[in-house]
Amino acid sequence: MGALIHLVKKESLVLVRDWHALLLLFAMPVLFILVMSLALRDRFAAQQGAALTYYLRNLDSHALSADVEVKVLAEENFRRLSSDEGAEALRERVARDEAHFLVLIPEGFGAAIDLPEPLAVQVLSGPGVDPATAKLFEAGVRGVVTRIYTERSIEKLQSSFPPRPGAPGPGGDSTPGTAAPQVNLDAAEQLVRRATAGRGVAEESAAVPTAVQQSVPAWLVFAMFFIAIPLSTTWVQERHQGTFARLRAMGLSRGALLFGKLVPYYVINLLQVVLMLAVGVWLVPLCGGDALTLGDSTTGLVVMAAALSFASVSYALLVANVVTTSEQATIFTGVSNLLLAALGGIMVPRFVMPAAMQEISLYSPMAWGLEGFLDIFLRHGGLAAVGDEVLKLAAFGAASLLLAALCLGRARGK
Repeated sequence: MGALIHLVKKESLVLVRDWHALLLLFAMPVLFILVMSLALRDRFAAQQGAALTYYLRNLDSHALSADVEVKVLAEENFRRLSSDEGAEALRERVARDEAHFLVLIPEGFGAAIDLPEPLAVQVLSGPGVDPATAKLFEAGVRGVVTRIYTERSIEKLQSSFPPRPGAPGPGGDSTPGTAAPQVNLDAAEQLVRRATAGRGVAEESAAVPTAVQQSVPAWLVFAMFFIAIPLSTTWVQERHQGTFARLRAMGLSRGALLFGKLVPYYVINLLQVVLMLAVGVWLVPLCGGDALTLGDSTTGLVVMAAALSFASVSYALLVANVVTTSEQATIFTGVSNLLLAALGGIMVPRFVMPAAMQEISLYSPMAWGLEGFLDIFLRHGGLAAVGDEVLKLAAFGAASLLLAALCLGRARGK
């Protein structure tokens, strides 16, 4: 234990003295978060009409409900996705950003359209849809419902007059006929209700995600895996300088050598989490962006950060024991991190990827980290909601650490 403490202290001193590496680890994600959060503030989701996809489920058999469905389908600015699944299954799909919206026509909608409090057509938006895009789609659906409501009101108005308006009634007087009903076009506003859909859809209560809620966890995950560059280059240098040979002569085990590196870099990663969250909560709003909301589960956030830090540092240790030169370490780590980031939804949000790419992206450990943070920040999940991601990251970290130990043992001739 004493040797391990000295190894951790030694590595901490190396880190503190290498202020260039520390600046890279902390300044790079801060800049990415600021730039991307501000640049995508108003246009996070795709603004091209054809890119806005939706499911539509009509639970009512009334002719007016069928008319709403037909007219929504006729809108050329939006593309309907076909599915035979029920309403709850479609809610879950939208919650996973497999489509931007769900239009739900409730049972009894047509029969209730003439009532003082008509039933609402629900427009549910996915976690990755920004407010501007949600309003655009909602306006399209509202326009359809308003037209139908107006046509319905005009029909009622016309039916209230006698067959021959103005014809003299009994006694030669003009009988105006039955009084026309009041046409209240404002009631059309009641016929569309918009809600956001996260995992476990909470109608009208969950906040619509913003660019900062994508950018902070995305670039935080990228920065945590980027730690592999300084760790692996330092490991290679110490190996070439004979440091490991001297430590080996002292009888230190592979576990001690690995954990001596893991602990200080693990702490650095946790400090990155704290700083990046602070940037999203306080700095981005000061620069004109939206504030980051941290969700409702501190426990889930802490466990998620711990699992992601373990996975990223263990991966860095594996890279350090695979490469043989500093140049290899820099190139391999840079390229692999970029590929994992591109696949994992860091550079391009998963919900704008084709369906096939979305499935492939789930094999990236960066995707597990990003989805776990999104579960907490956007979908208001707790520890149970991030359980799958935490287990995957822990397994990935344990496997990487085991492989690193095997590679280290082989390098020592064991």
